[in-house]
Parts: sequence; C-alpha cells; structure tokens
Amino acid sequence: MKYLPNTLTLANLLCGSIACILTIIKTPINYILILLLCSLIFDFFDGFAARLAKVSGDFGKELDSLADIVTFGVLPGLFMFTMLGGDDFYARLNNLSNGFIHNKYIVLFPFLGLLITLFSALRLAKFNLDEEQSYYFKGLPTPANTILIFSLYYLHQSHTFLLLDNCWFLLSITALSSYLLVANIPLLAFKFKNFKWKDNSLVFSFLIICIVMLIFLKISAIPLLILIYLILSIIFRKKIISNGPKTT
Repeated sequence: MKYLPNTLTLANLLCGSIACILTIIKTPINYILILLLCSLIFDFFDGFAARLAKVSGDFGKELDSLADIVTFGVLPGLFMFTMLGGDDFYARLNNLSNGFIHNKYIVLFPFLGLLITLFSALRLAKFNLDEEQSYYFKGLPTPANTILIFSLYYLHQSHTFLLLDNCWFLLSITALSSYLLVANIPLLAFKFKNFKWKDNSLVFSFLIICIVMLIFLKISAIPLLILIYLILSIIFRKKIISNGPKTT
C-alpha cells in the first residue's frame, strides 16, 4: 500500500506524457481525451491513497507537482500552441521565406501558447508554499485550467466555433488563463469535511449544475462551467474564506 500513491502519481505522469506526444503527432482527439481523463483520475486518487496508507509527506507532494507540470502544464500549452497554428509551423516558415507572410512575428504567435505552461509552473510552486490552499484555492487550479483549454481544443478540432480560429481571440484566452492561474482570487475547493448538505451546499450545487450541463451540452458546457465556477467563487468569497484556518 505504501507504494500505491506514488504509483498513481507516476501513472498520471505517464498518461500526460503520452497525451503530449499524441498531440504533437496529430493523433485523433478521442485518444487524447481518454488519456487526460485517466490522468485526472490518477491525480484525484493519489492523495486519497496517501492518506489511506498514511504515507503523505514532502516526497509525494514534490513528485505530484512534477507530474502535474507535464499533464497540467505542458499539455495545455501544447493544445494552445496547436490552435495558434503551431502544427503548421514549418509551412509558416516556408511562407515567410517565400514572401507570402510579411509580418515575421506572426510566425512566432504559436509559441505564446506556452505561456500557459510557464504560469502553470508558477501556480504549482505557489500552491506548494501556501498552506491556506489546503482549505481553498487561490487562482484557478491547473487541472481545471487544463480541462478548460482541452475543451477549447476539442471544439477547435471539430470546427464547432469559428471564433476559435481567430488568433487574437486565442491569445486573449491565453492571457486570461495565465492570469487566472496565479491570481490571488479565493476559489472553491472540492474538499469535503463530511457529506452533509448544510456544510457542502455550495459544492453540491455546483456539481449538480455540472452534471445537468454536461448531459445536455457535453464538452461545449465546460467553458461555461468554468465561468460559473469563477462567478460562484467571487459571489461566495466570504463563505469560502471562512472555511480556511481561523486566526486569533
């Protein structure tokens, strides 16, 4: 049992690494979706396993962050890199050298998507040093941000929304995502002290909204759910902070 938590963390890292490779080589998106879901499950349960086996400590915490920077840092950065045209980077270079593209900086736009990777690393470093985030999140958690960027990537690949073909819109999403990762905004954490409705009404309410919207809108619901999550966290900010450590 004592090896189970780290094994789950490494499974998260493995799935995230394979998902990165599949994104680069343009594998059908459903395979990437399966790997991302597996990573999320492994990431969710490694903490439970550590508490169950009573082996939680600094080693597991650091290993978890190292795994997360790949799955929830590099991977969403690659999603945005691809949406910004990074998958056709060599074609863009050829067009630039042949005079078909006059603004050389446009060729570099895809690399701006990797700002998500950089700010994810900053977010994970802040999380490891901030004890208050054991009670609530400050800024958007990297798994939630990855789900958001993946949902946009999924819709982009299926050509559902033409707005996702606009590089300026995608760069705006990149900037907003990067900001939310490190913003000092208290956000709802899905951590249960018990399963009573009275003590967890906000979490249960949001989960119900998630289930209903995902049933009807599927992946298209995810950007809206992230927005609702942010709005609820801002509206109920005082309640969320009150769940934190009490000072005298």
